[in-house]
Amino acid sequence: MDIYQQIWDADQSGNGIKPILAGADAAPDTGYVRVTNTDGPGTPSGDLKVLSEVVIPNNKKITYDLVRALFDNYVLDERQAEVETPEERAEVHELLEAIVDSAPMQVARAYISEETGTPVSRDRWYATLTEQWFRRFSQGGDRDLSGFEHVFVGEQEGPKVQGYHFWYKYHLDDGLAAQIDRNRFPGFRDDRIVYLRGLYENGQEQFPESVTISYRWDAPDYDAGTTRPLTKPIGGFFVGCSIEGLMAMGAVRAHRGARAPKEAVINGARYDMKLFLDQSERYVRTFYPVYLGPAGDRSIGGIADDTGRETPRIVSGSVKIVAALVNPMGRDEGKETVTLVNAGIETIPLDGWFLVDKMSNRFGIKEVTLAPGMATTILLPRHSVQLSNKGGEIRLVNRDGATAHLVTYSKAQADRQGETIIF
Repeated sequence: MDIYQQIWDADQSGNGIKPILAGADAAPDTGYVRVTNTDGPGTPSGDLKVLSEVVIPNNKKITYDLVRALFDNYVLDERQAEVETPEERAEVHELLEAIVDSAPMQVARAYISEETGTPVSRDRWYATLTEQWFRRFSQGGDRDLSGFEHVFVGEQEGPKVQGYHFWYKYHLDDGLAAQIDRNRFPGFRDDRIVYLRGLYENGQEQFPESVTISYRWDAPDYDAGTTRPLTKPIGGFFVGCSIEGLMAMGAVRAHRGARAPKEAVINGARYDMKLFLDQSERYVRTFYPVYLGPAGDRSIGGIADDTGRETPRIVSGSVKIVAALVNPMGRDEGKETVTLVNAGIETIPLDGWFLVDKMSNRFGIKEVTLAPGMATTILLPRHSVQLSNKGGEIRLVNRDGATAHLVTYSKAQADRQGETIIF
């Protein structure tokens, strides 16, 4: 499974809040964020609430409250110096203590340990999070920058917003901003978001896990005691992940030794996990998702239906990828294998099906029929699918061009020469 999907699932089991589309059933006990990502007819400019309904149950509120306490700790203009008070420093460490052992952080920590072949102690992991997200650095004339401020709070660069990639911060600014100010600035308005337009392409509006929008933020300048209208011409963020979930994904992506994938598949959608580090490549400068399309867009590798149109659909089928020999003894070419099993109750002919690798190379399956409970091991010829020893993915695509099953494997798994990986 994709490491980012693993972190997402772990977060949903903890403090993550399920994103749902308008009209979908809601579960108040576990929390939800209702996403309205289409401009309805007659919607006045600036009035659309993208996150139209947010329910965070009491048992999940602790890290949201802790991260909210940090939002008013930063100078708005990224060119200005920051002065961190002992109280603010304590708030950072209180947040880190609350999230360092959380479910998504445990997944991220285990992944980095496996990929680097190095045990990661709790203290080491705490230090890594502090270094990546909170250590201050200067770059391009801007001083006292940090990944946390940029990604989770937002900064001013002239008339524009820089960063600001946390859905919960957007939700508060869109009508509940007094919760950020802790009632110290009664003259500031509660509603600081002016929605401009949605910027959705290739079916993104069908996936509530992310939004891409344009908006204006009436950003508070706490030092000057006023707000400044800043524009975000195009902004994007995941919806529903907690502070620890988003930070865990960013920590994995930013870790130089782990070499995590640059792309993710989360709940059926593919994302470019954009990351920029500082010049020393030690600190996060920014991290955000860019929606690329339904996961099936890439899985089919150009496979088309009878009309010549690509069909980027994902289905759940009975035929599964259960094992692969990624790194055979000696030279790999012509010796790699993929094992399939029919877990269903009907016989399935696989003529016209394909195996597809991470680079969209494909191999057509021929003369294979699987009875219920039957397995087959397919030998991959040279110049077809290439199972990289640096980690990768394998997709099973049916004759309709839809992805029937997807598995991923890590570099650490592929390093074990001659061993079959079981999925």
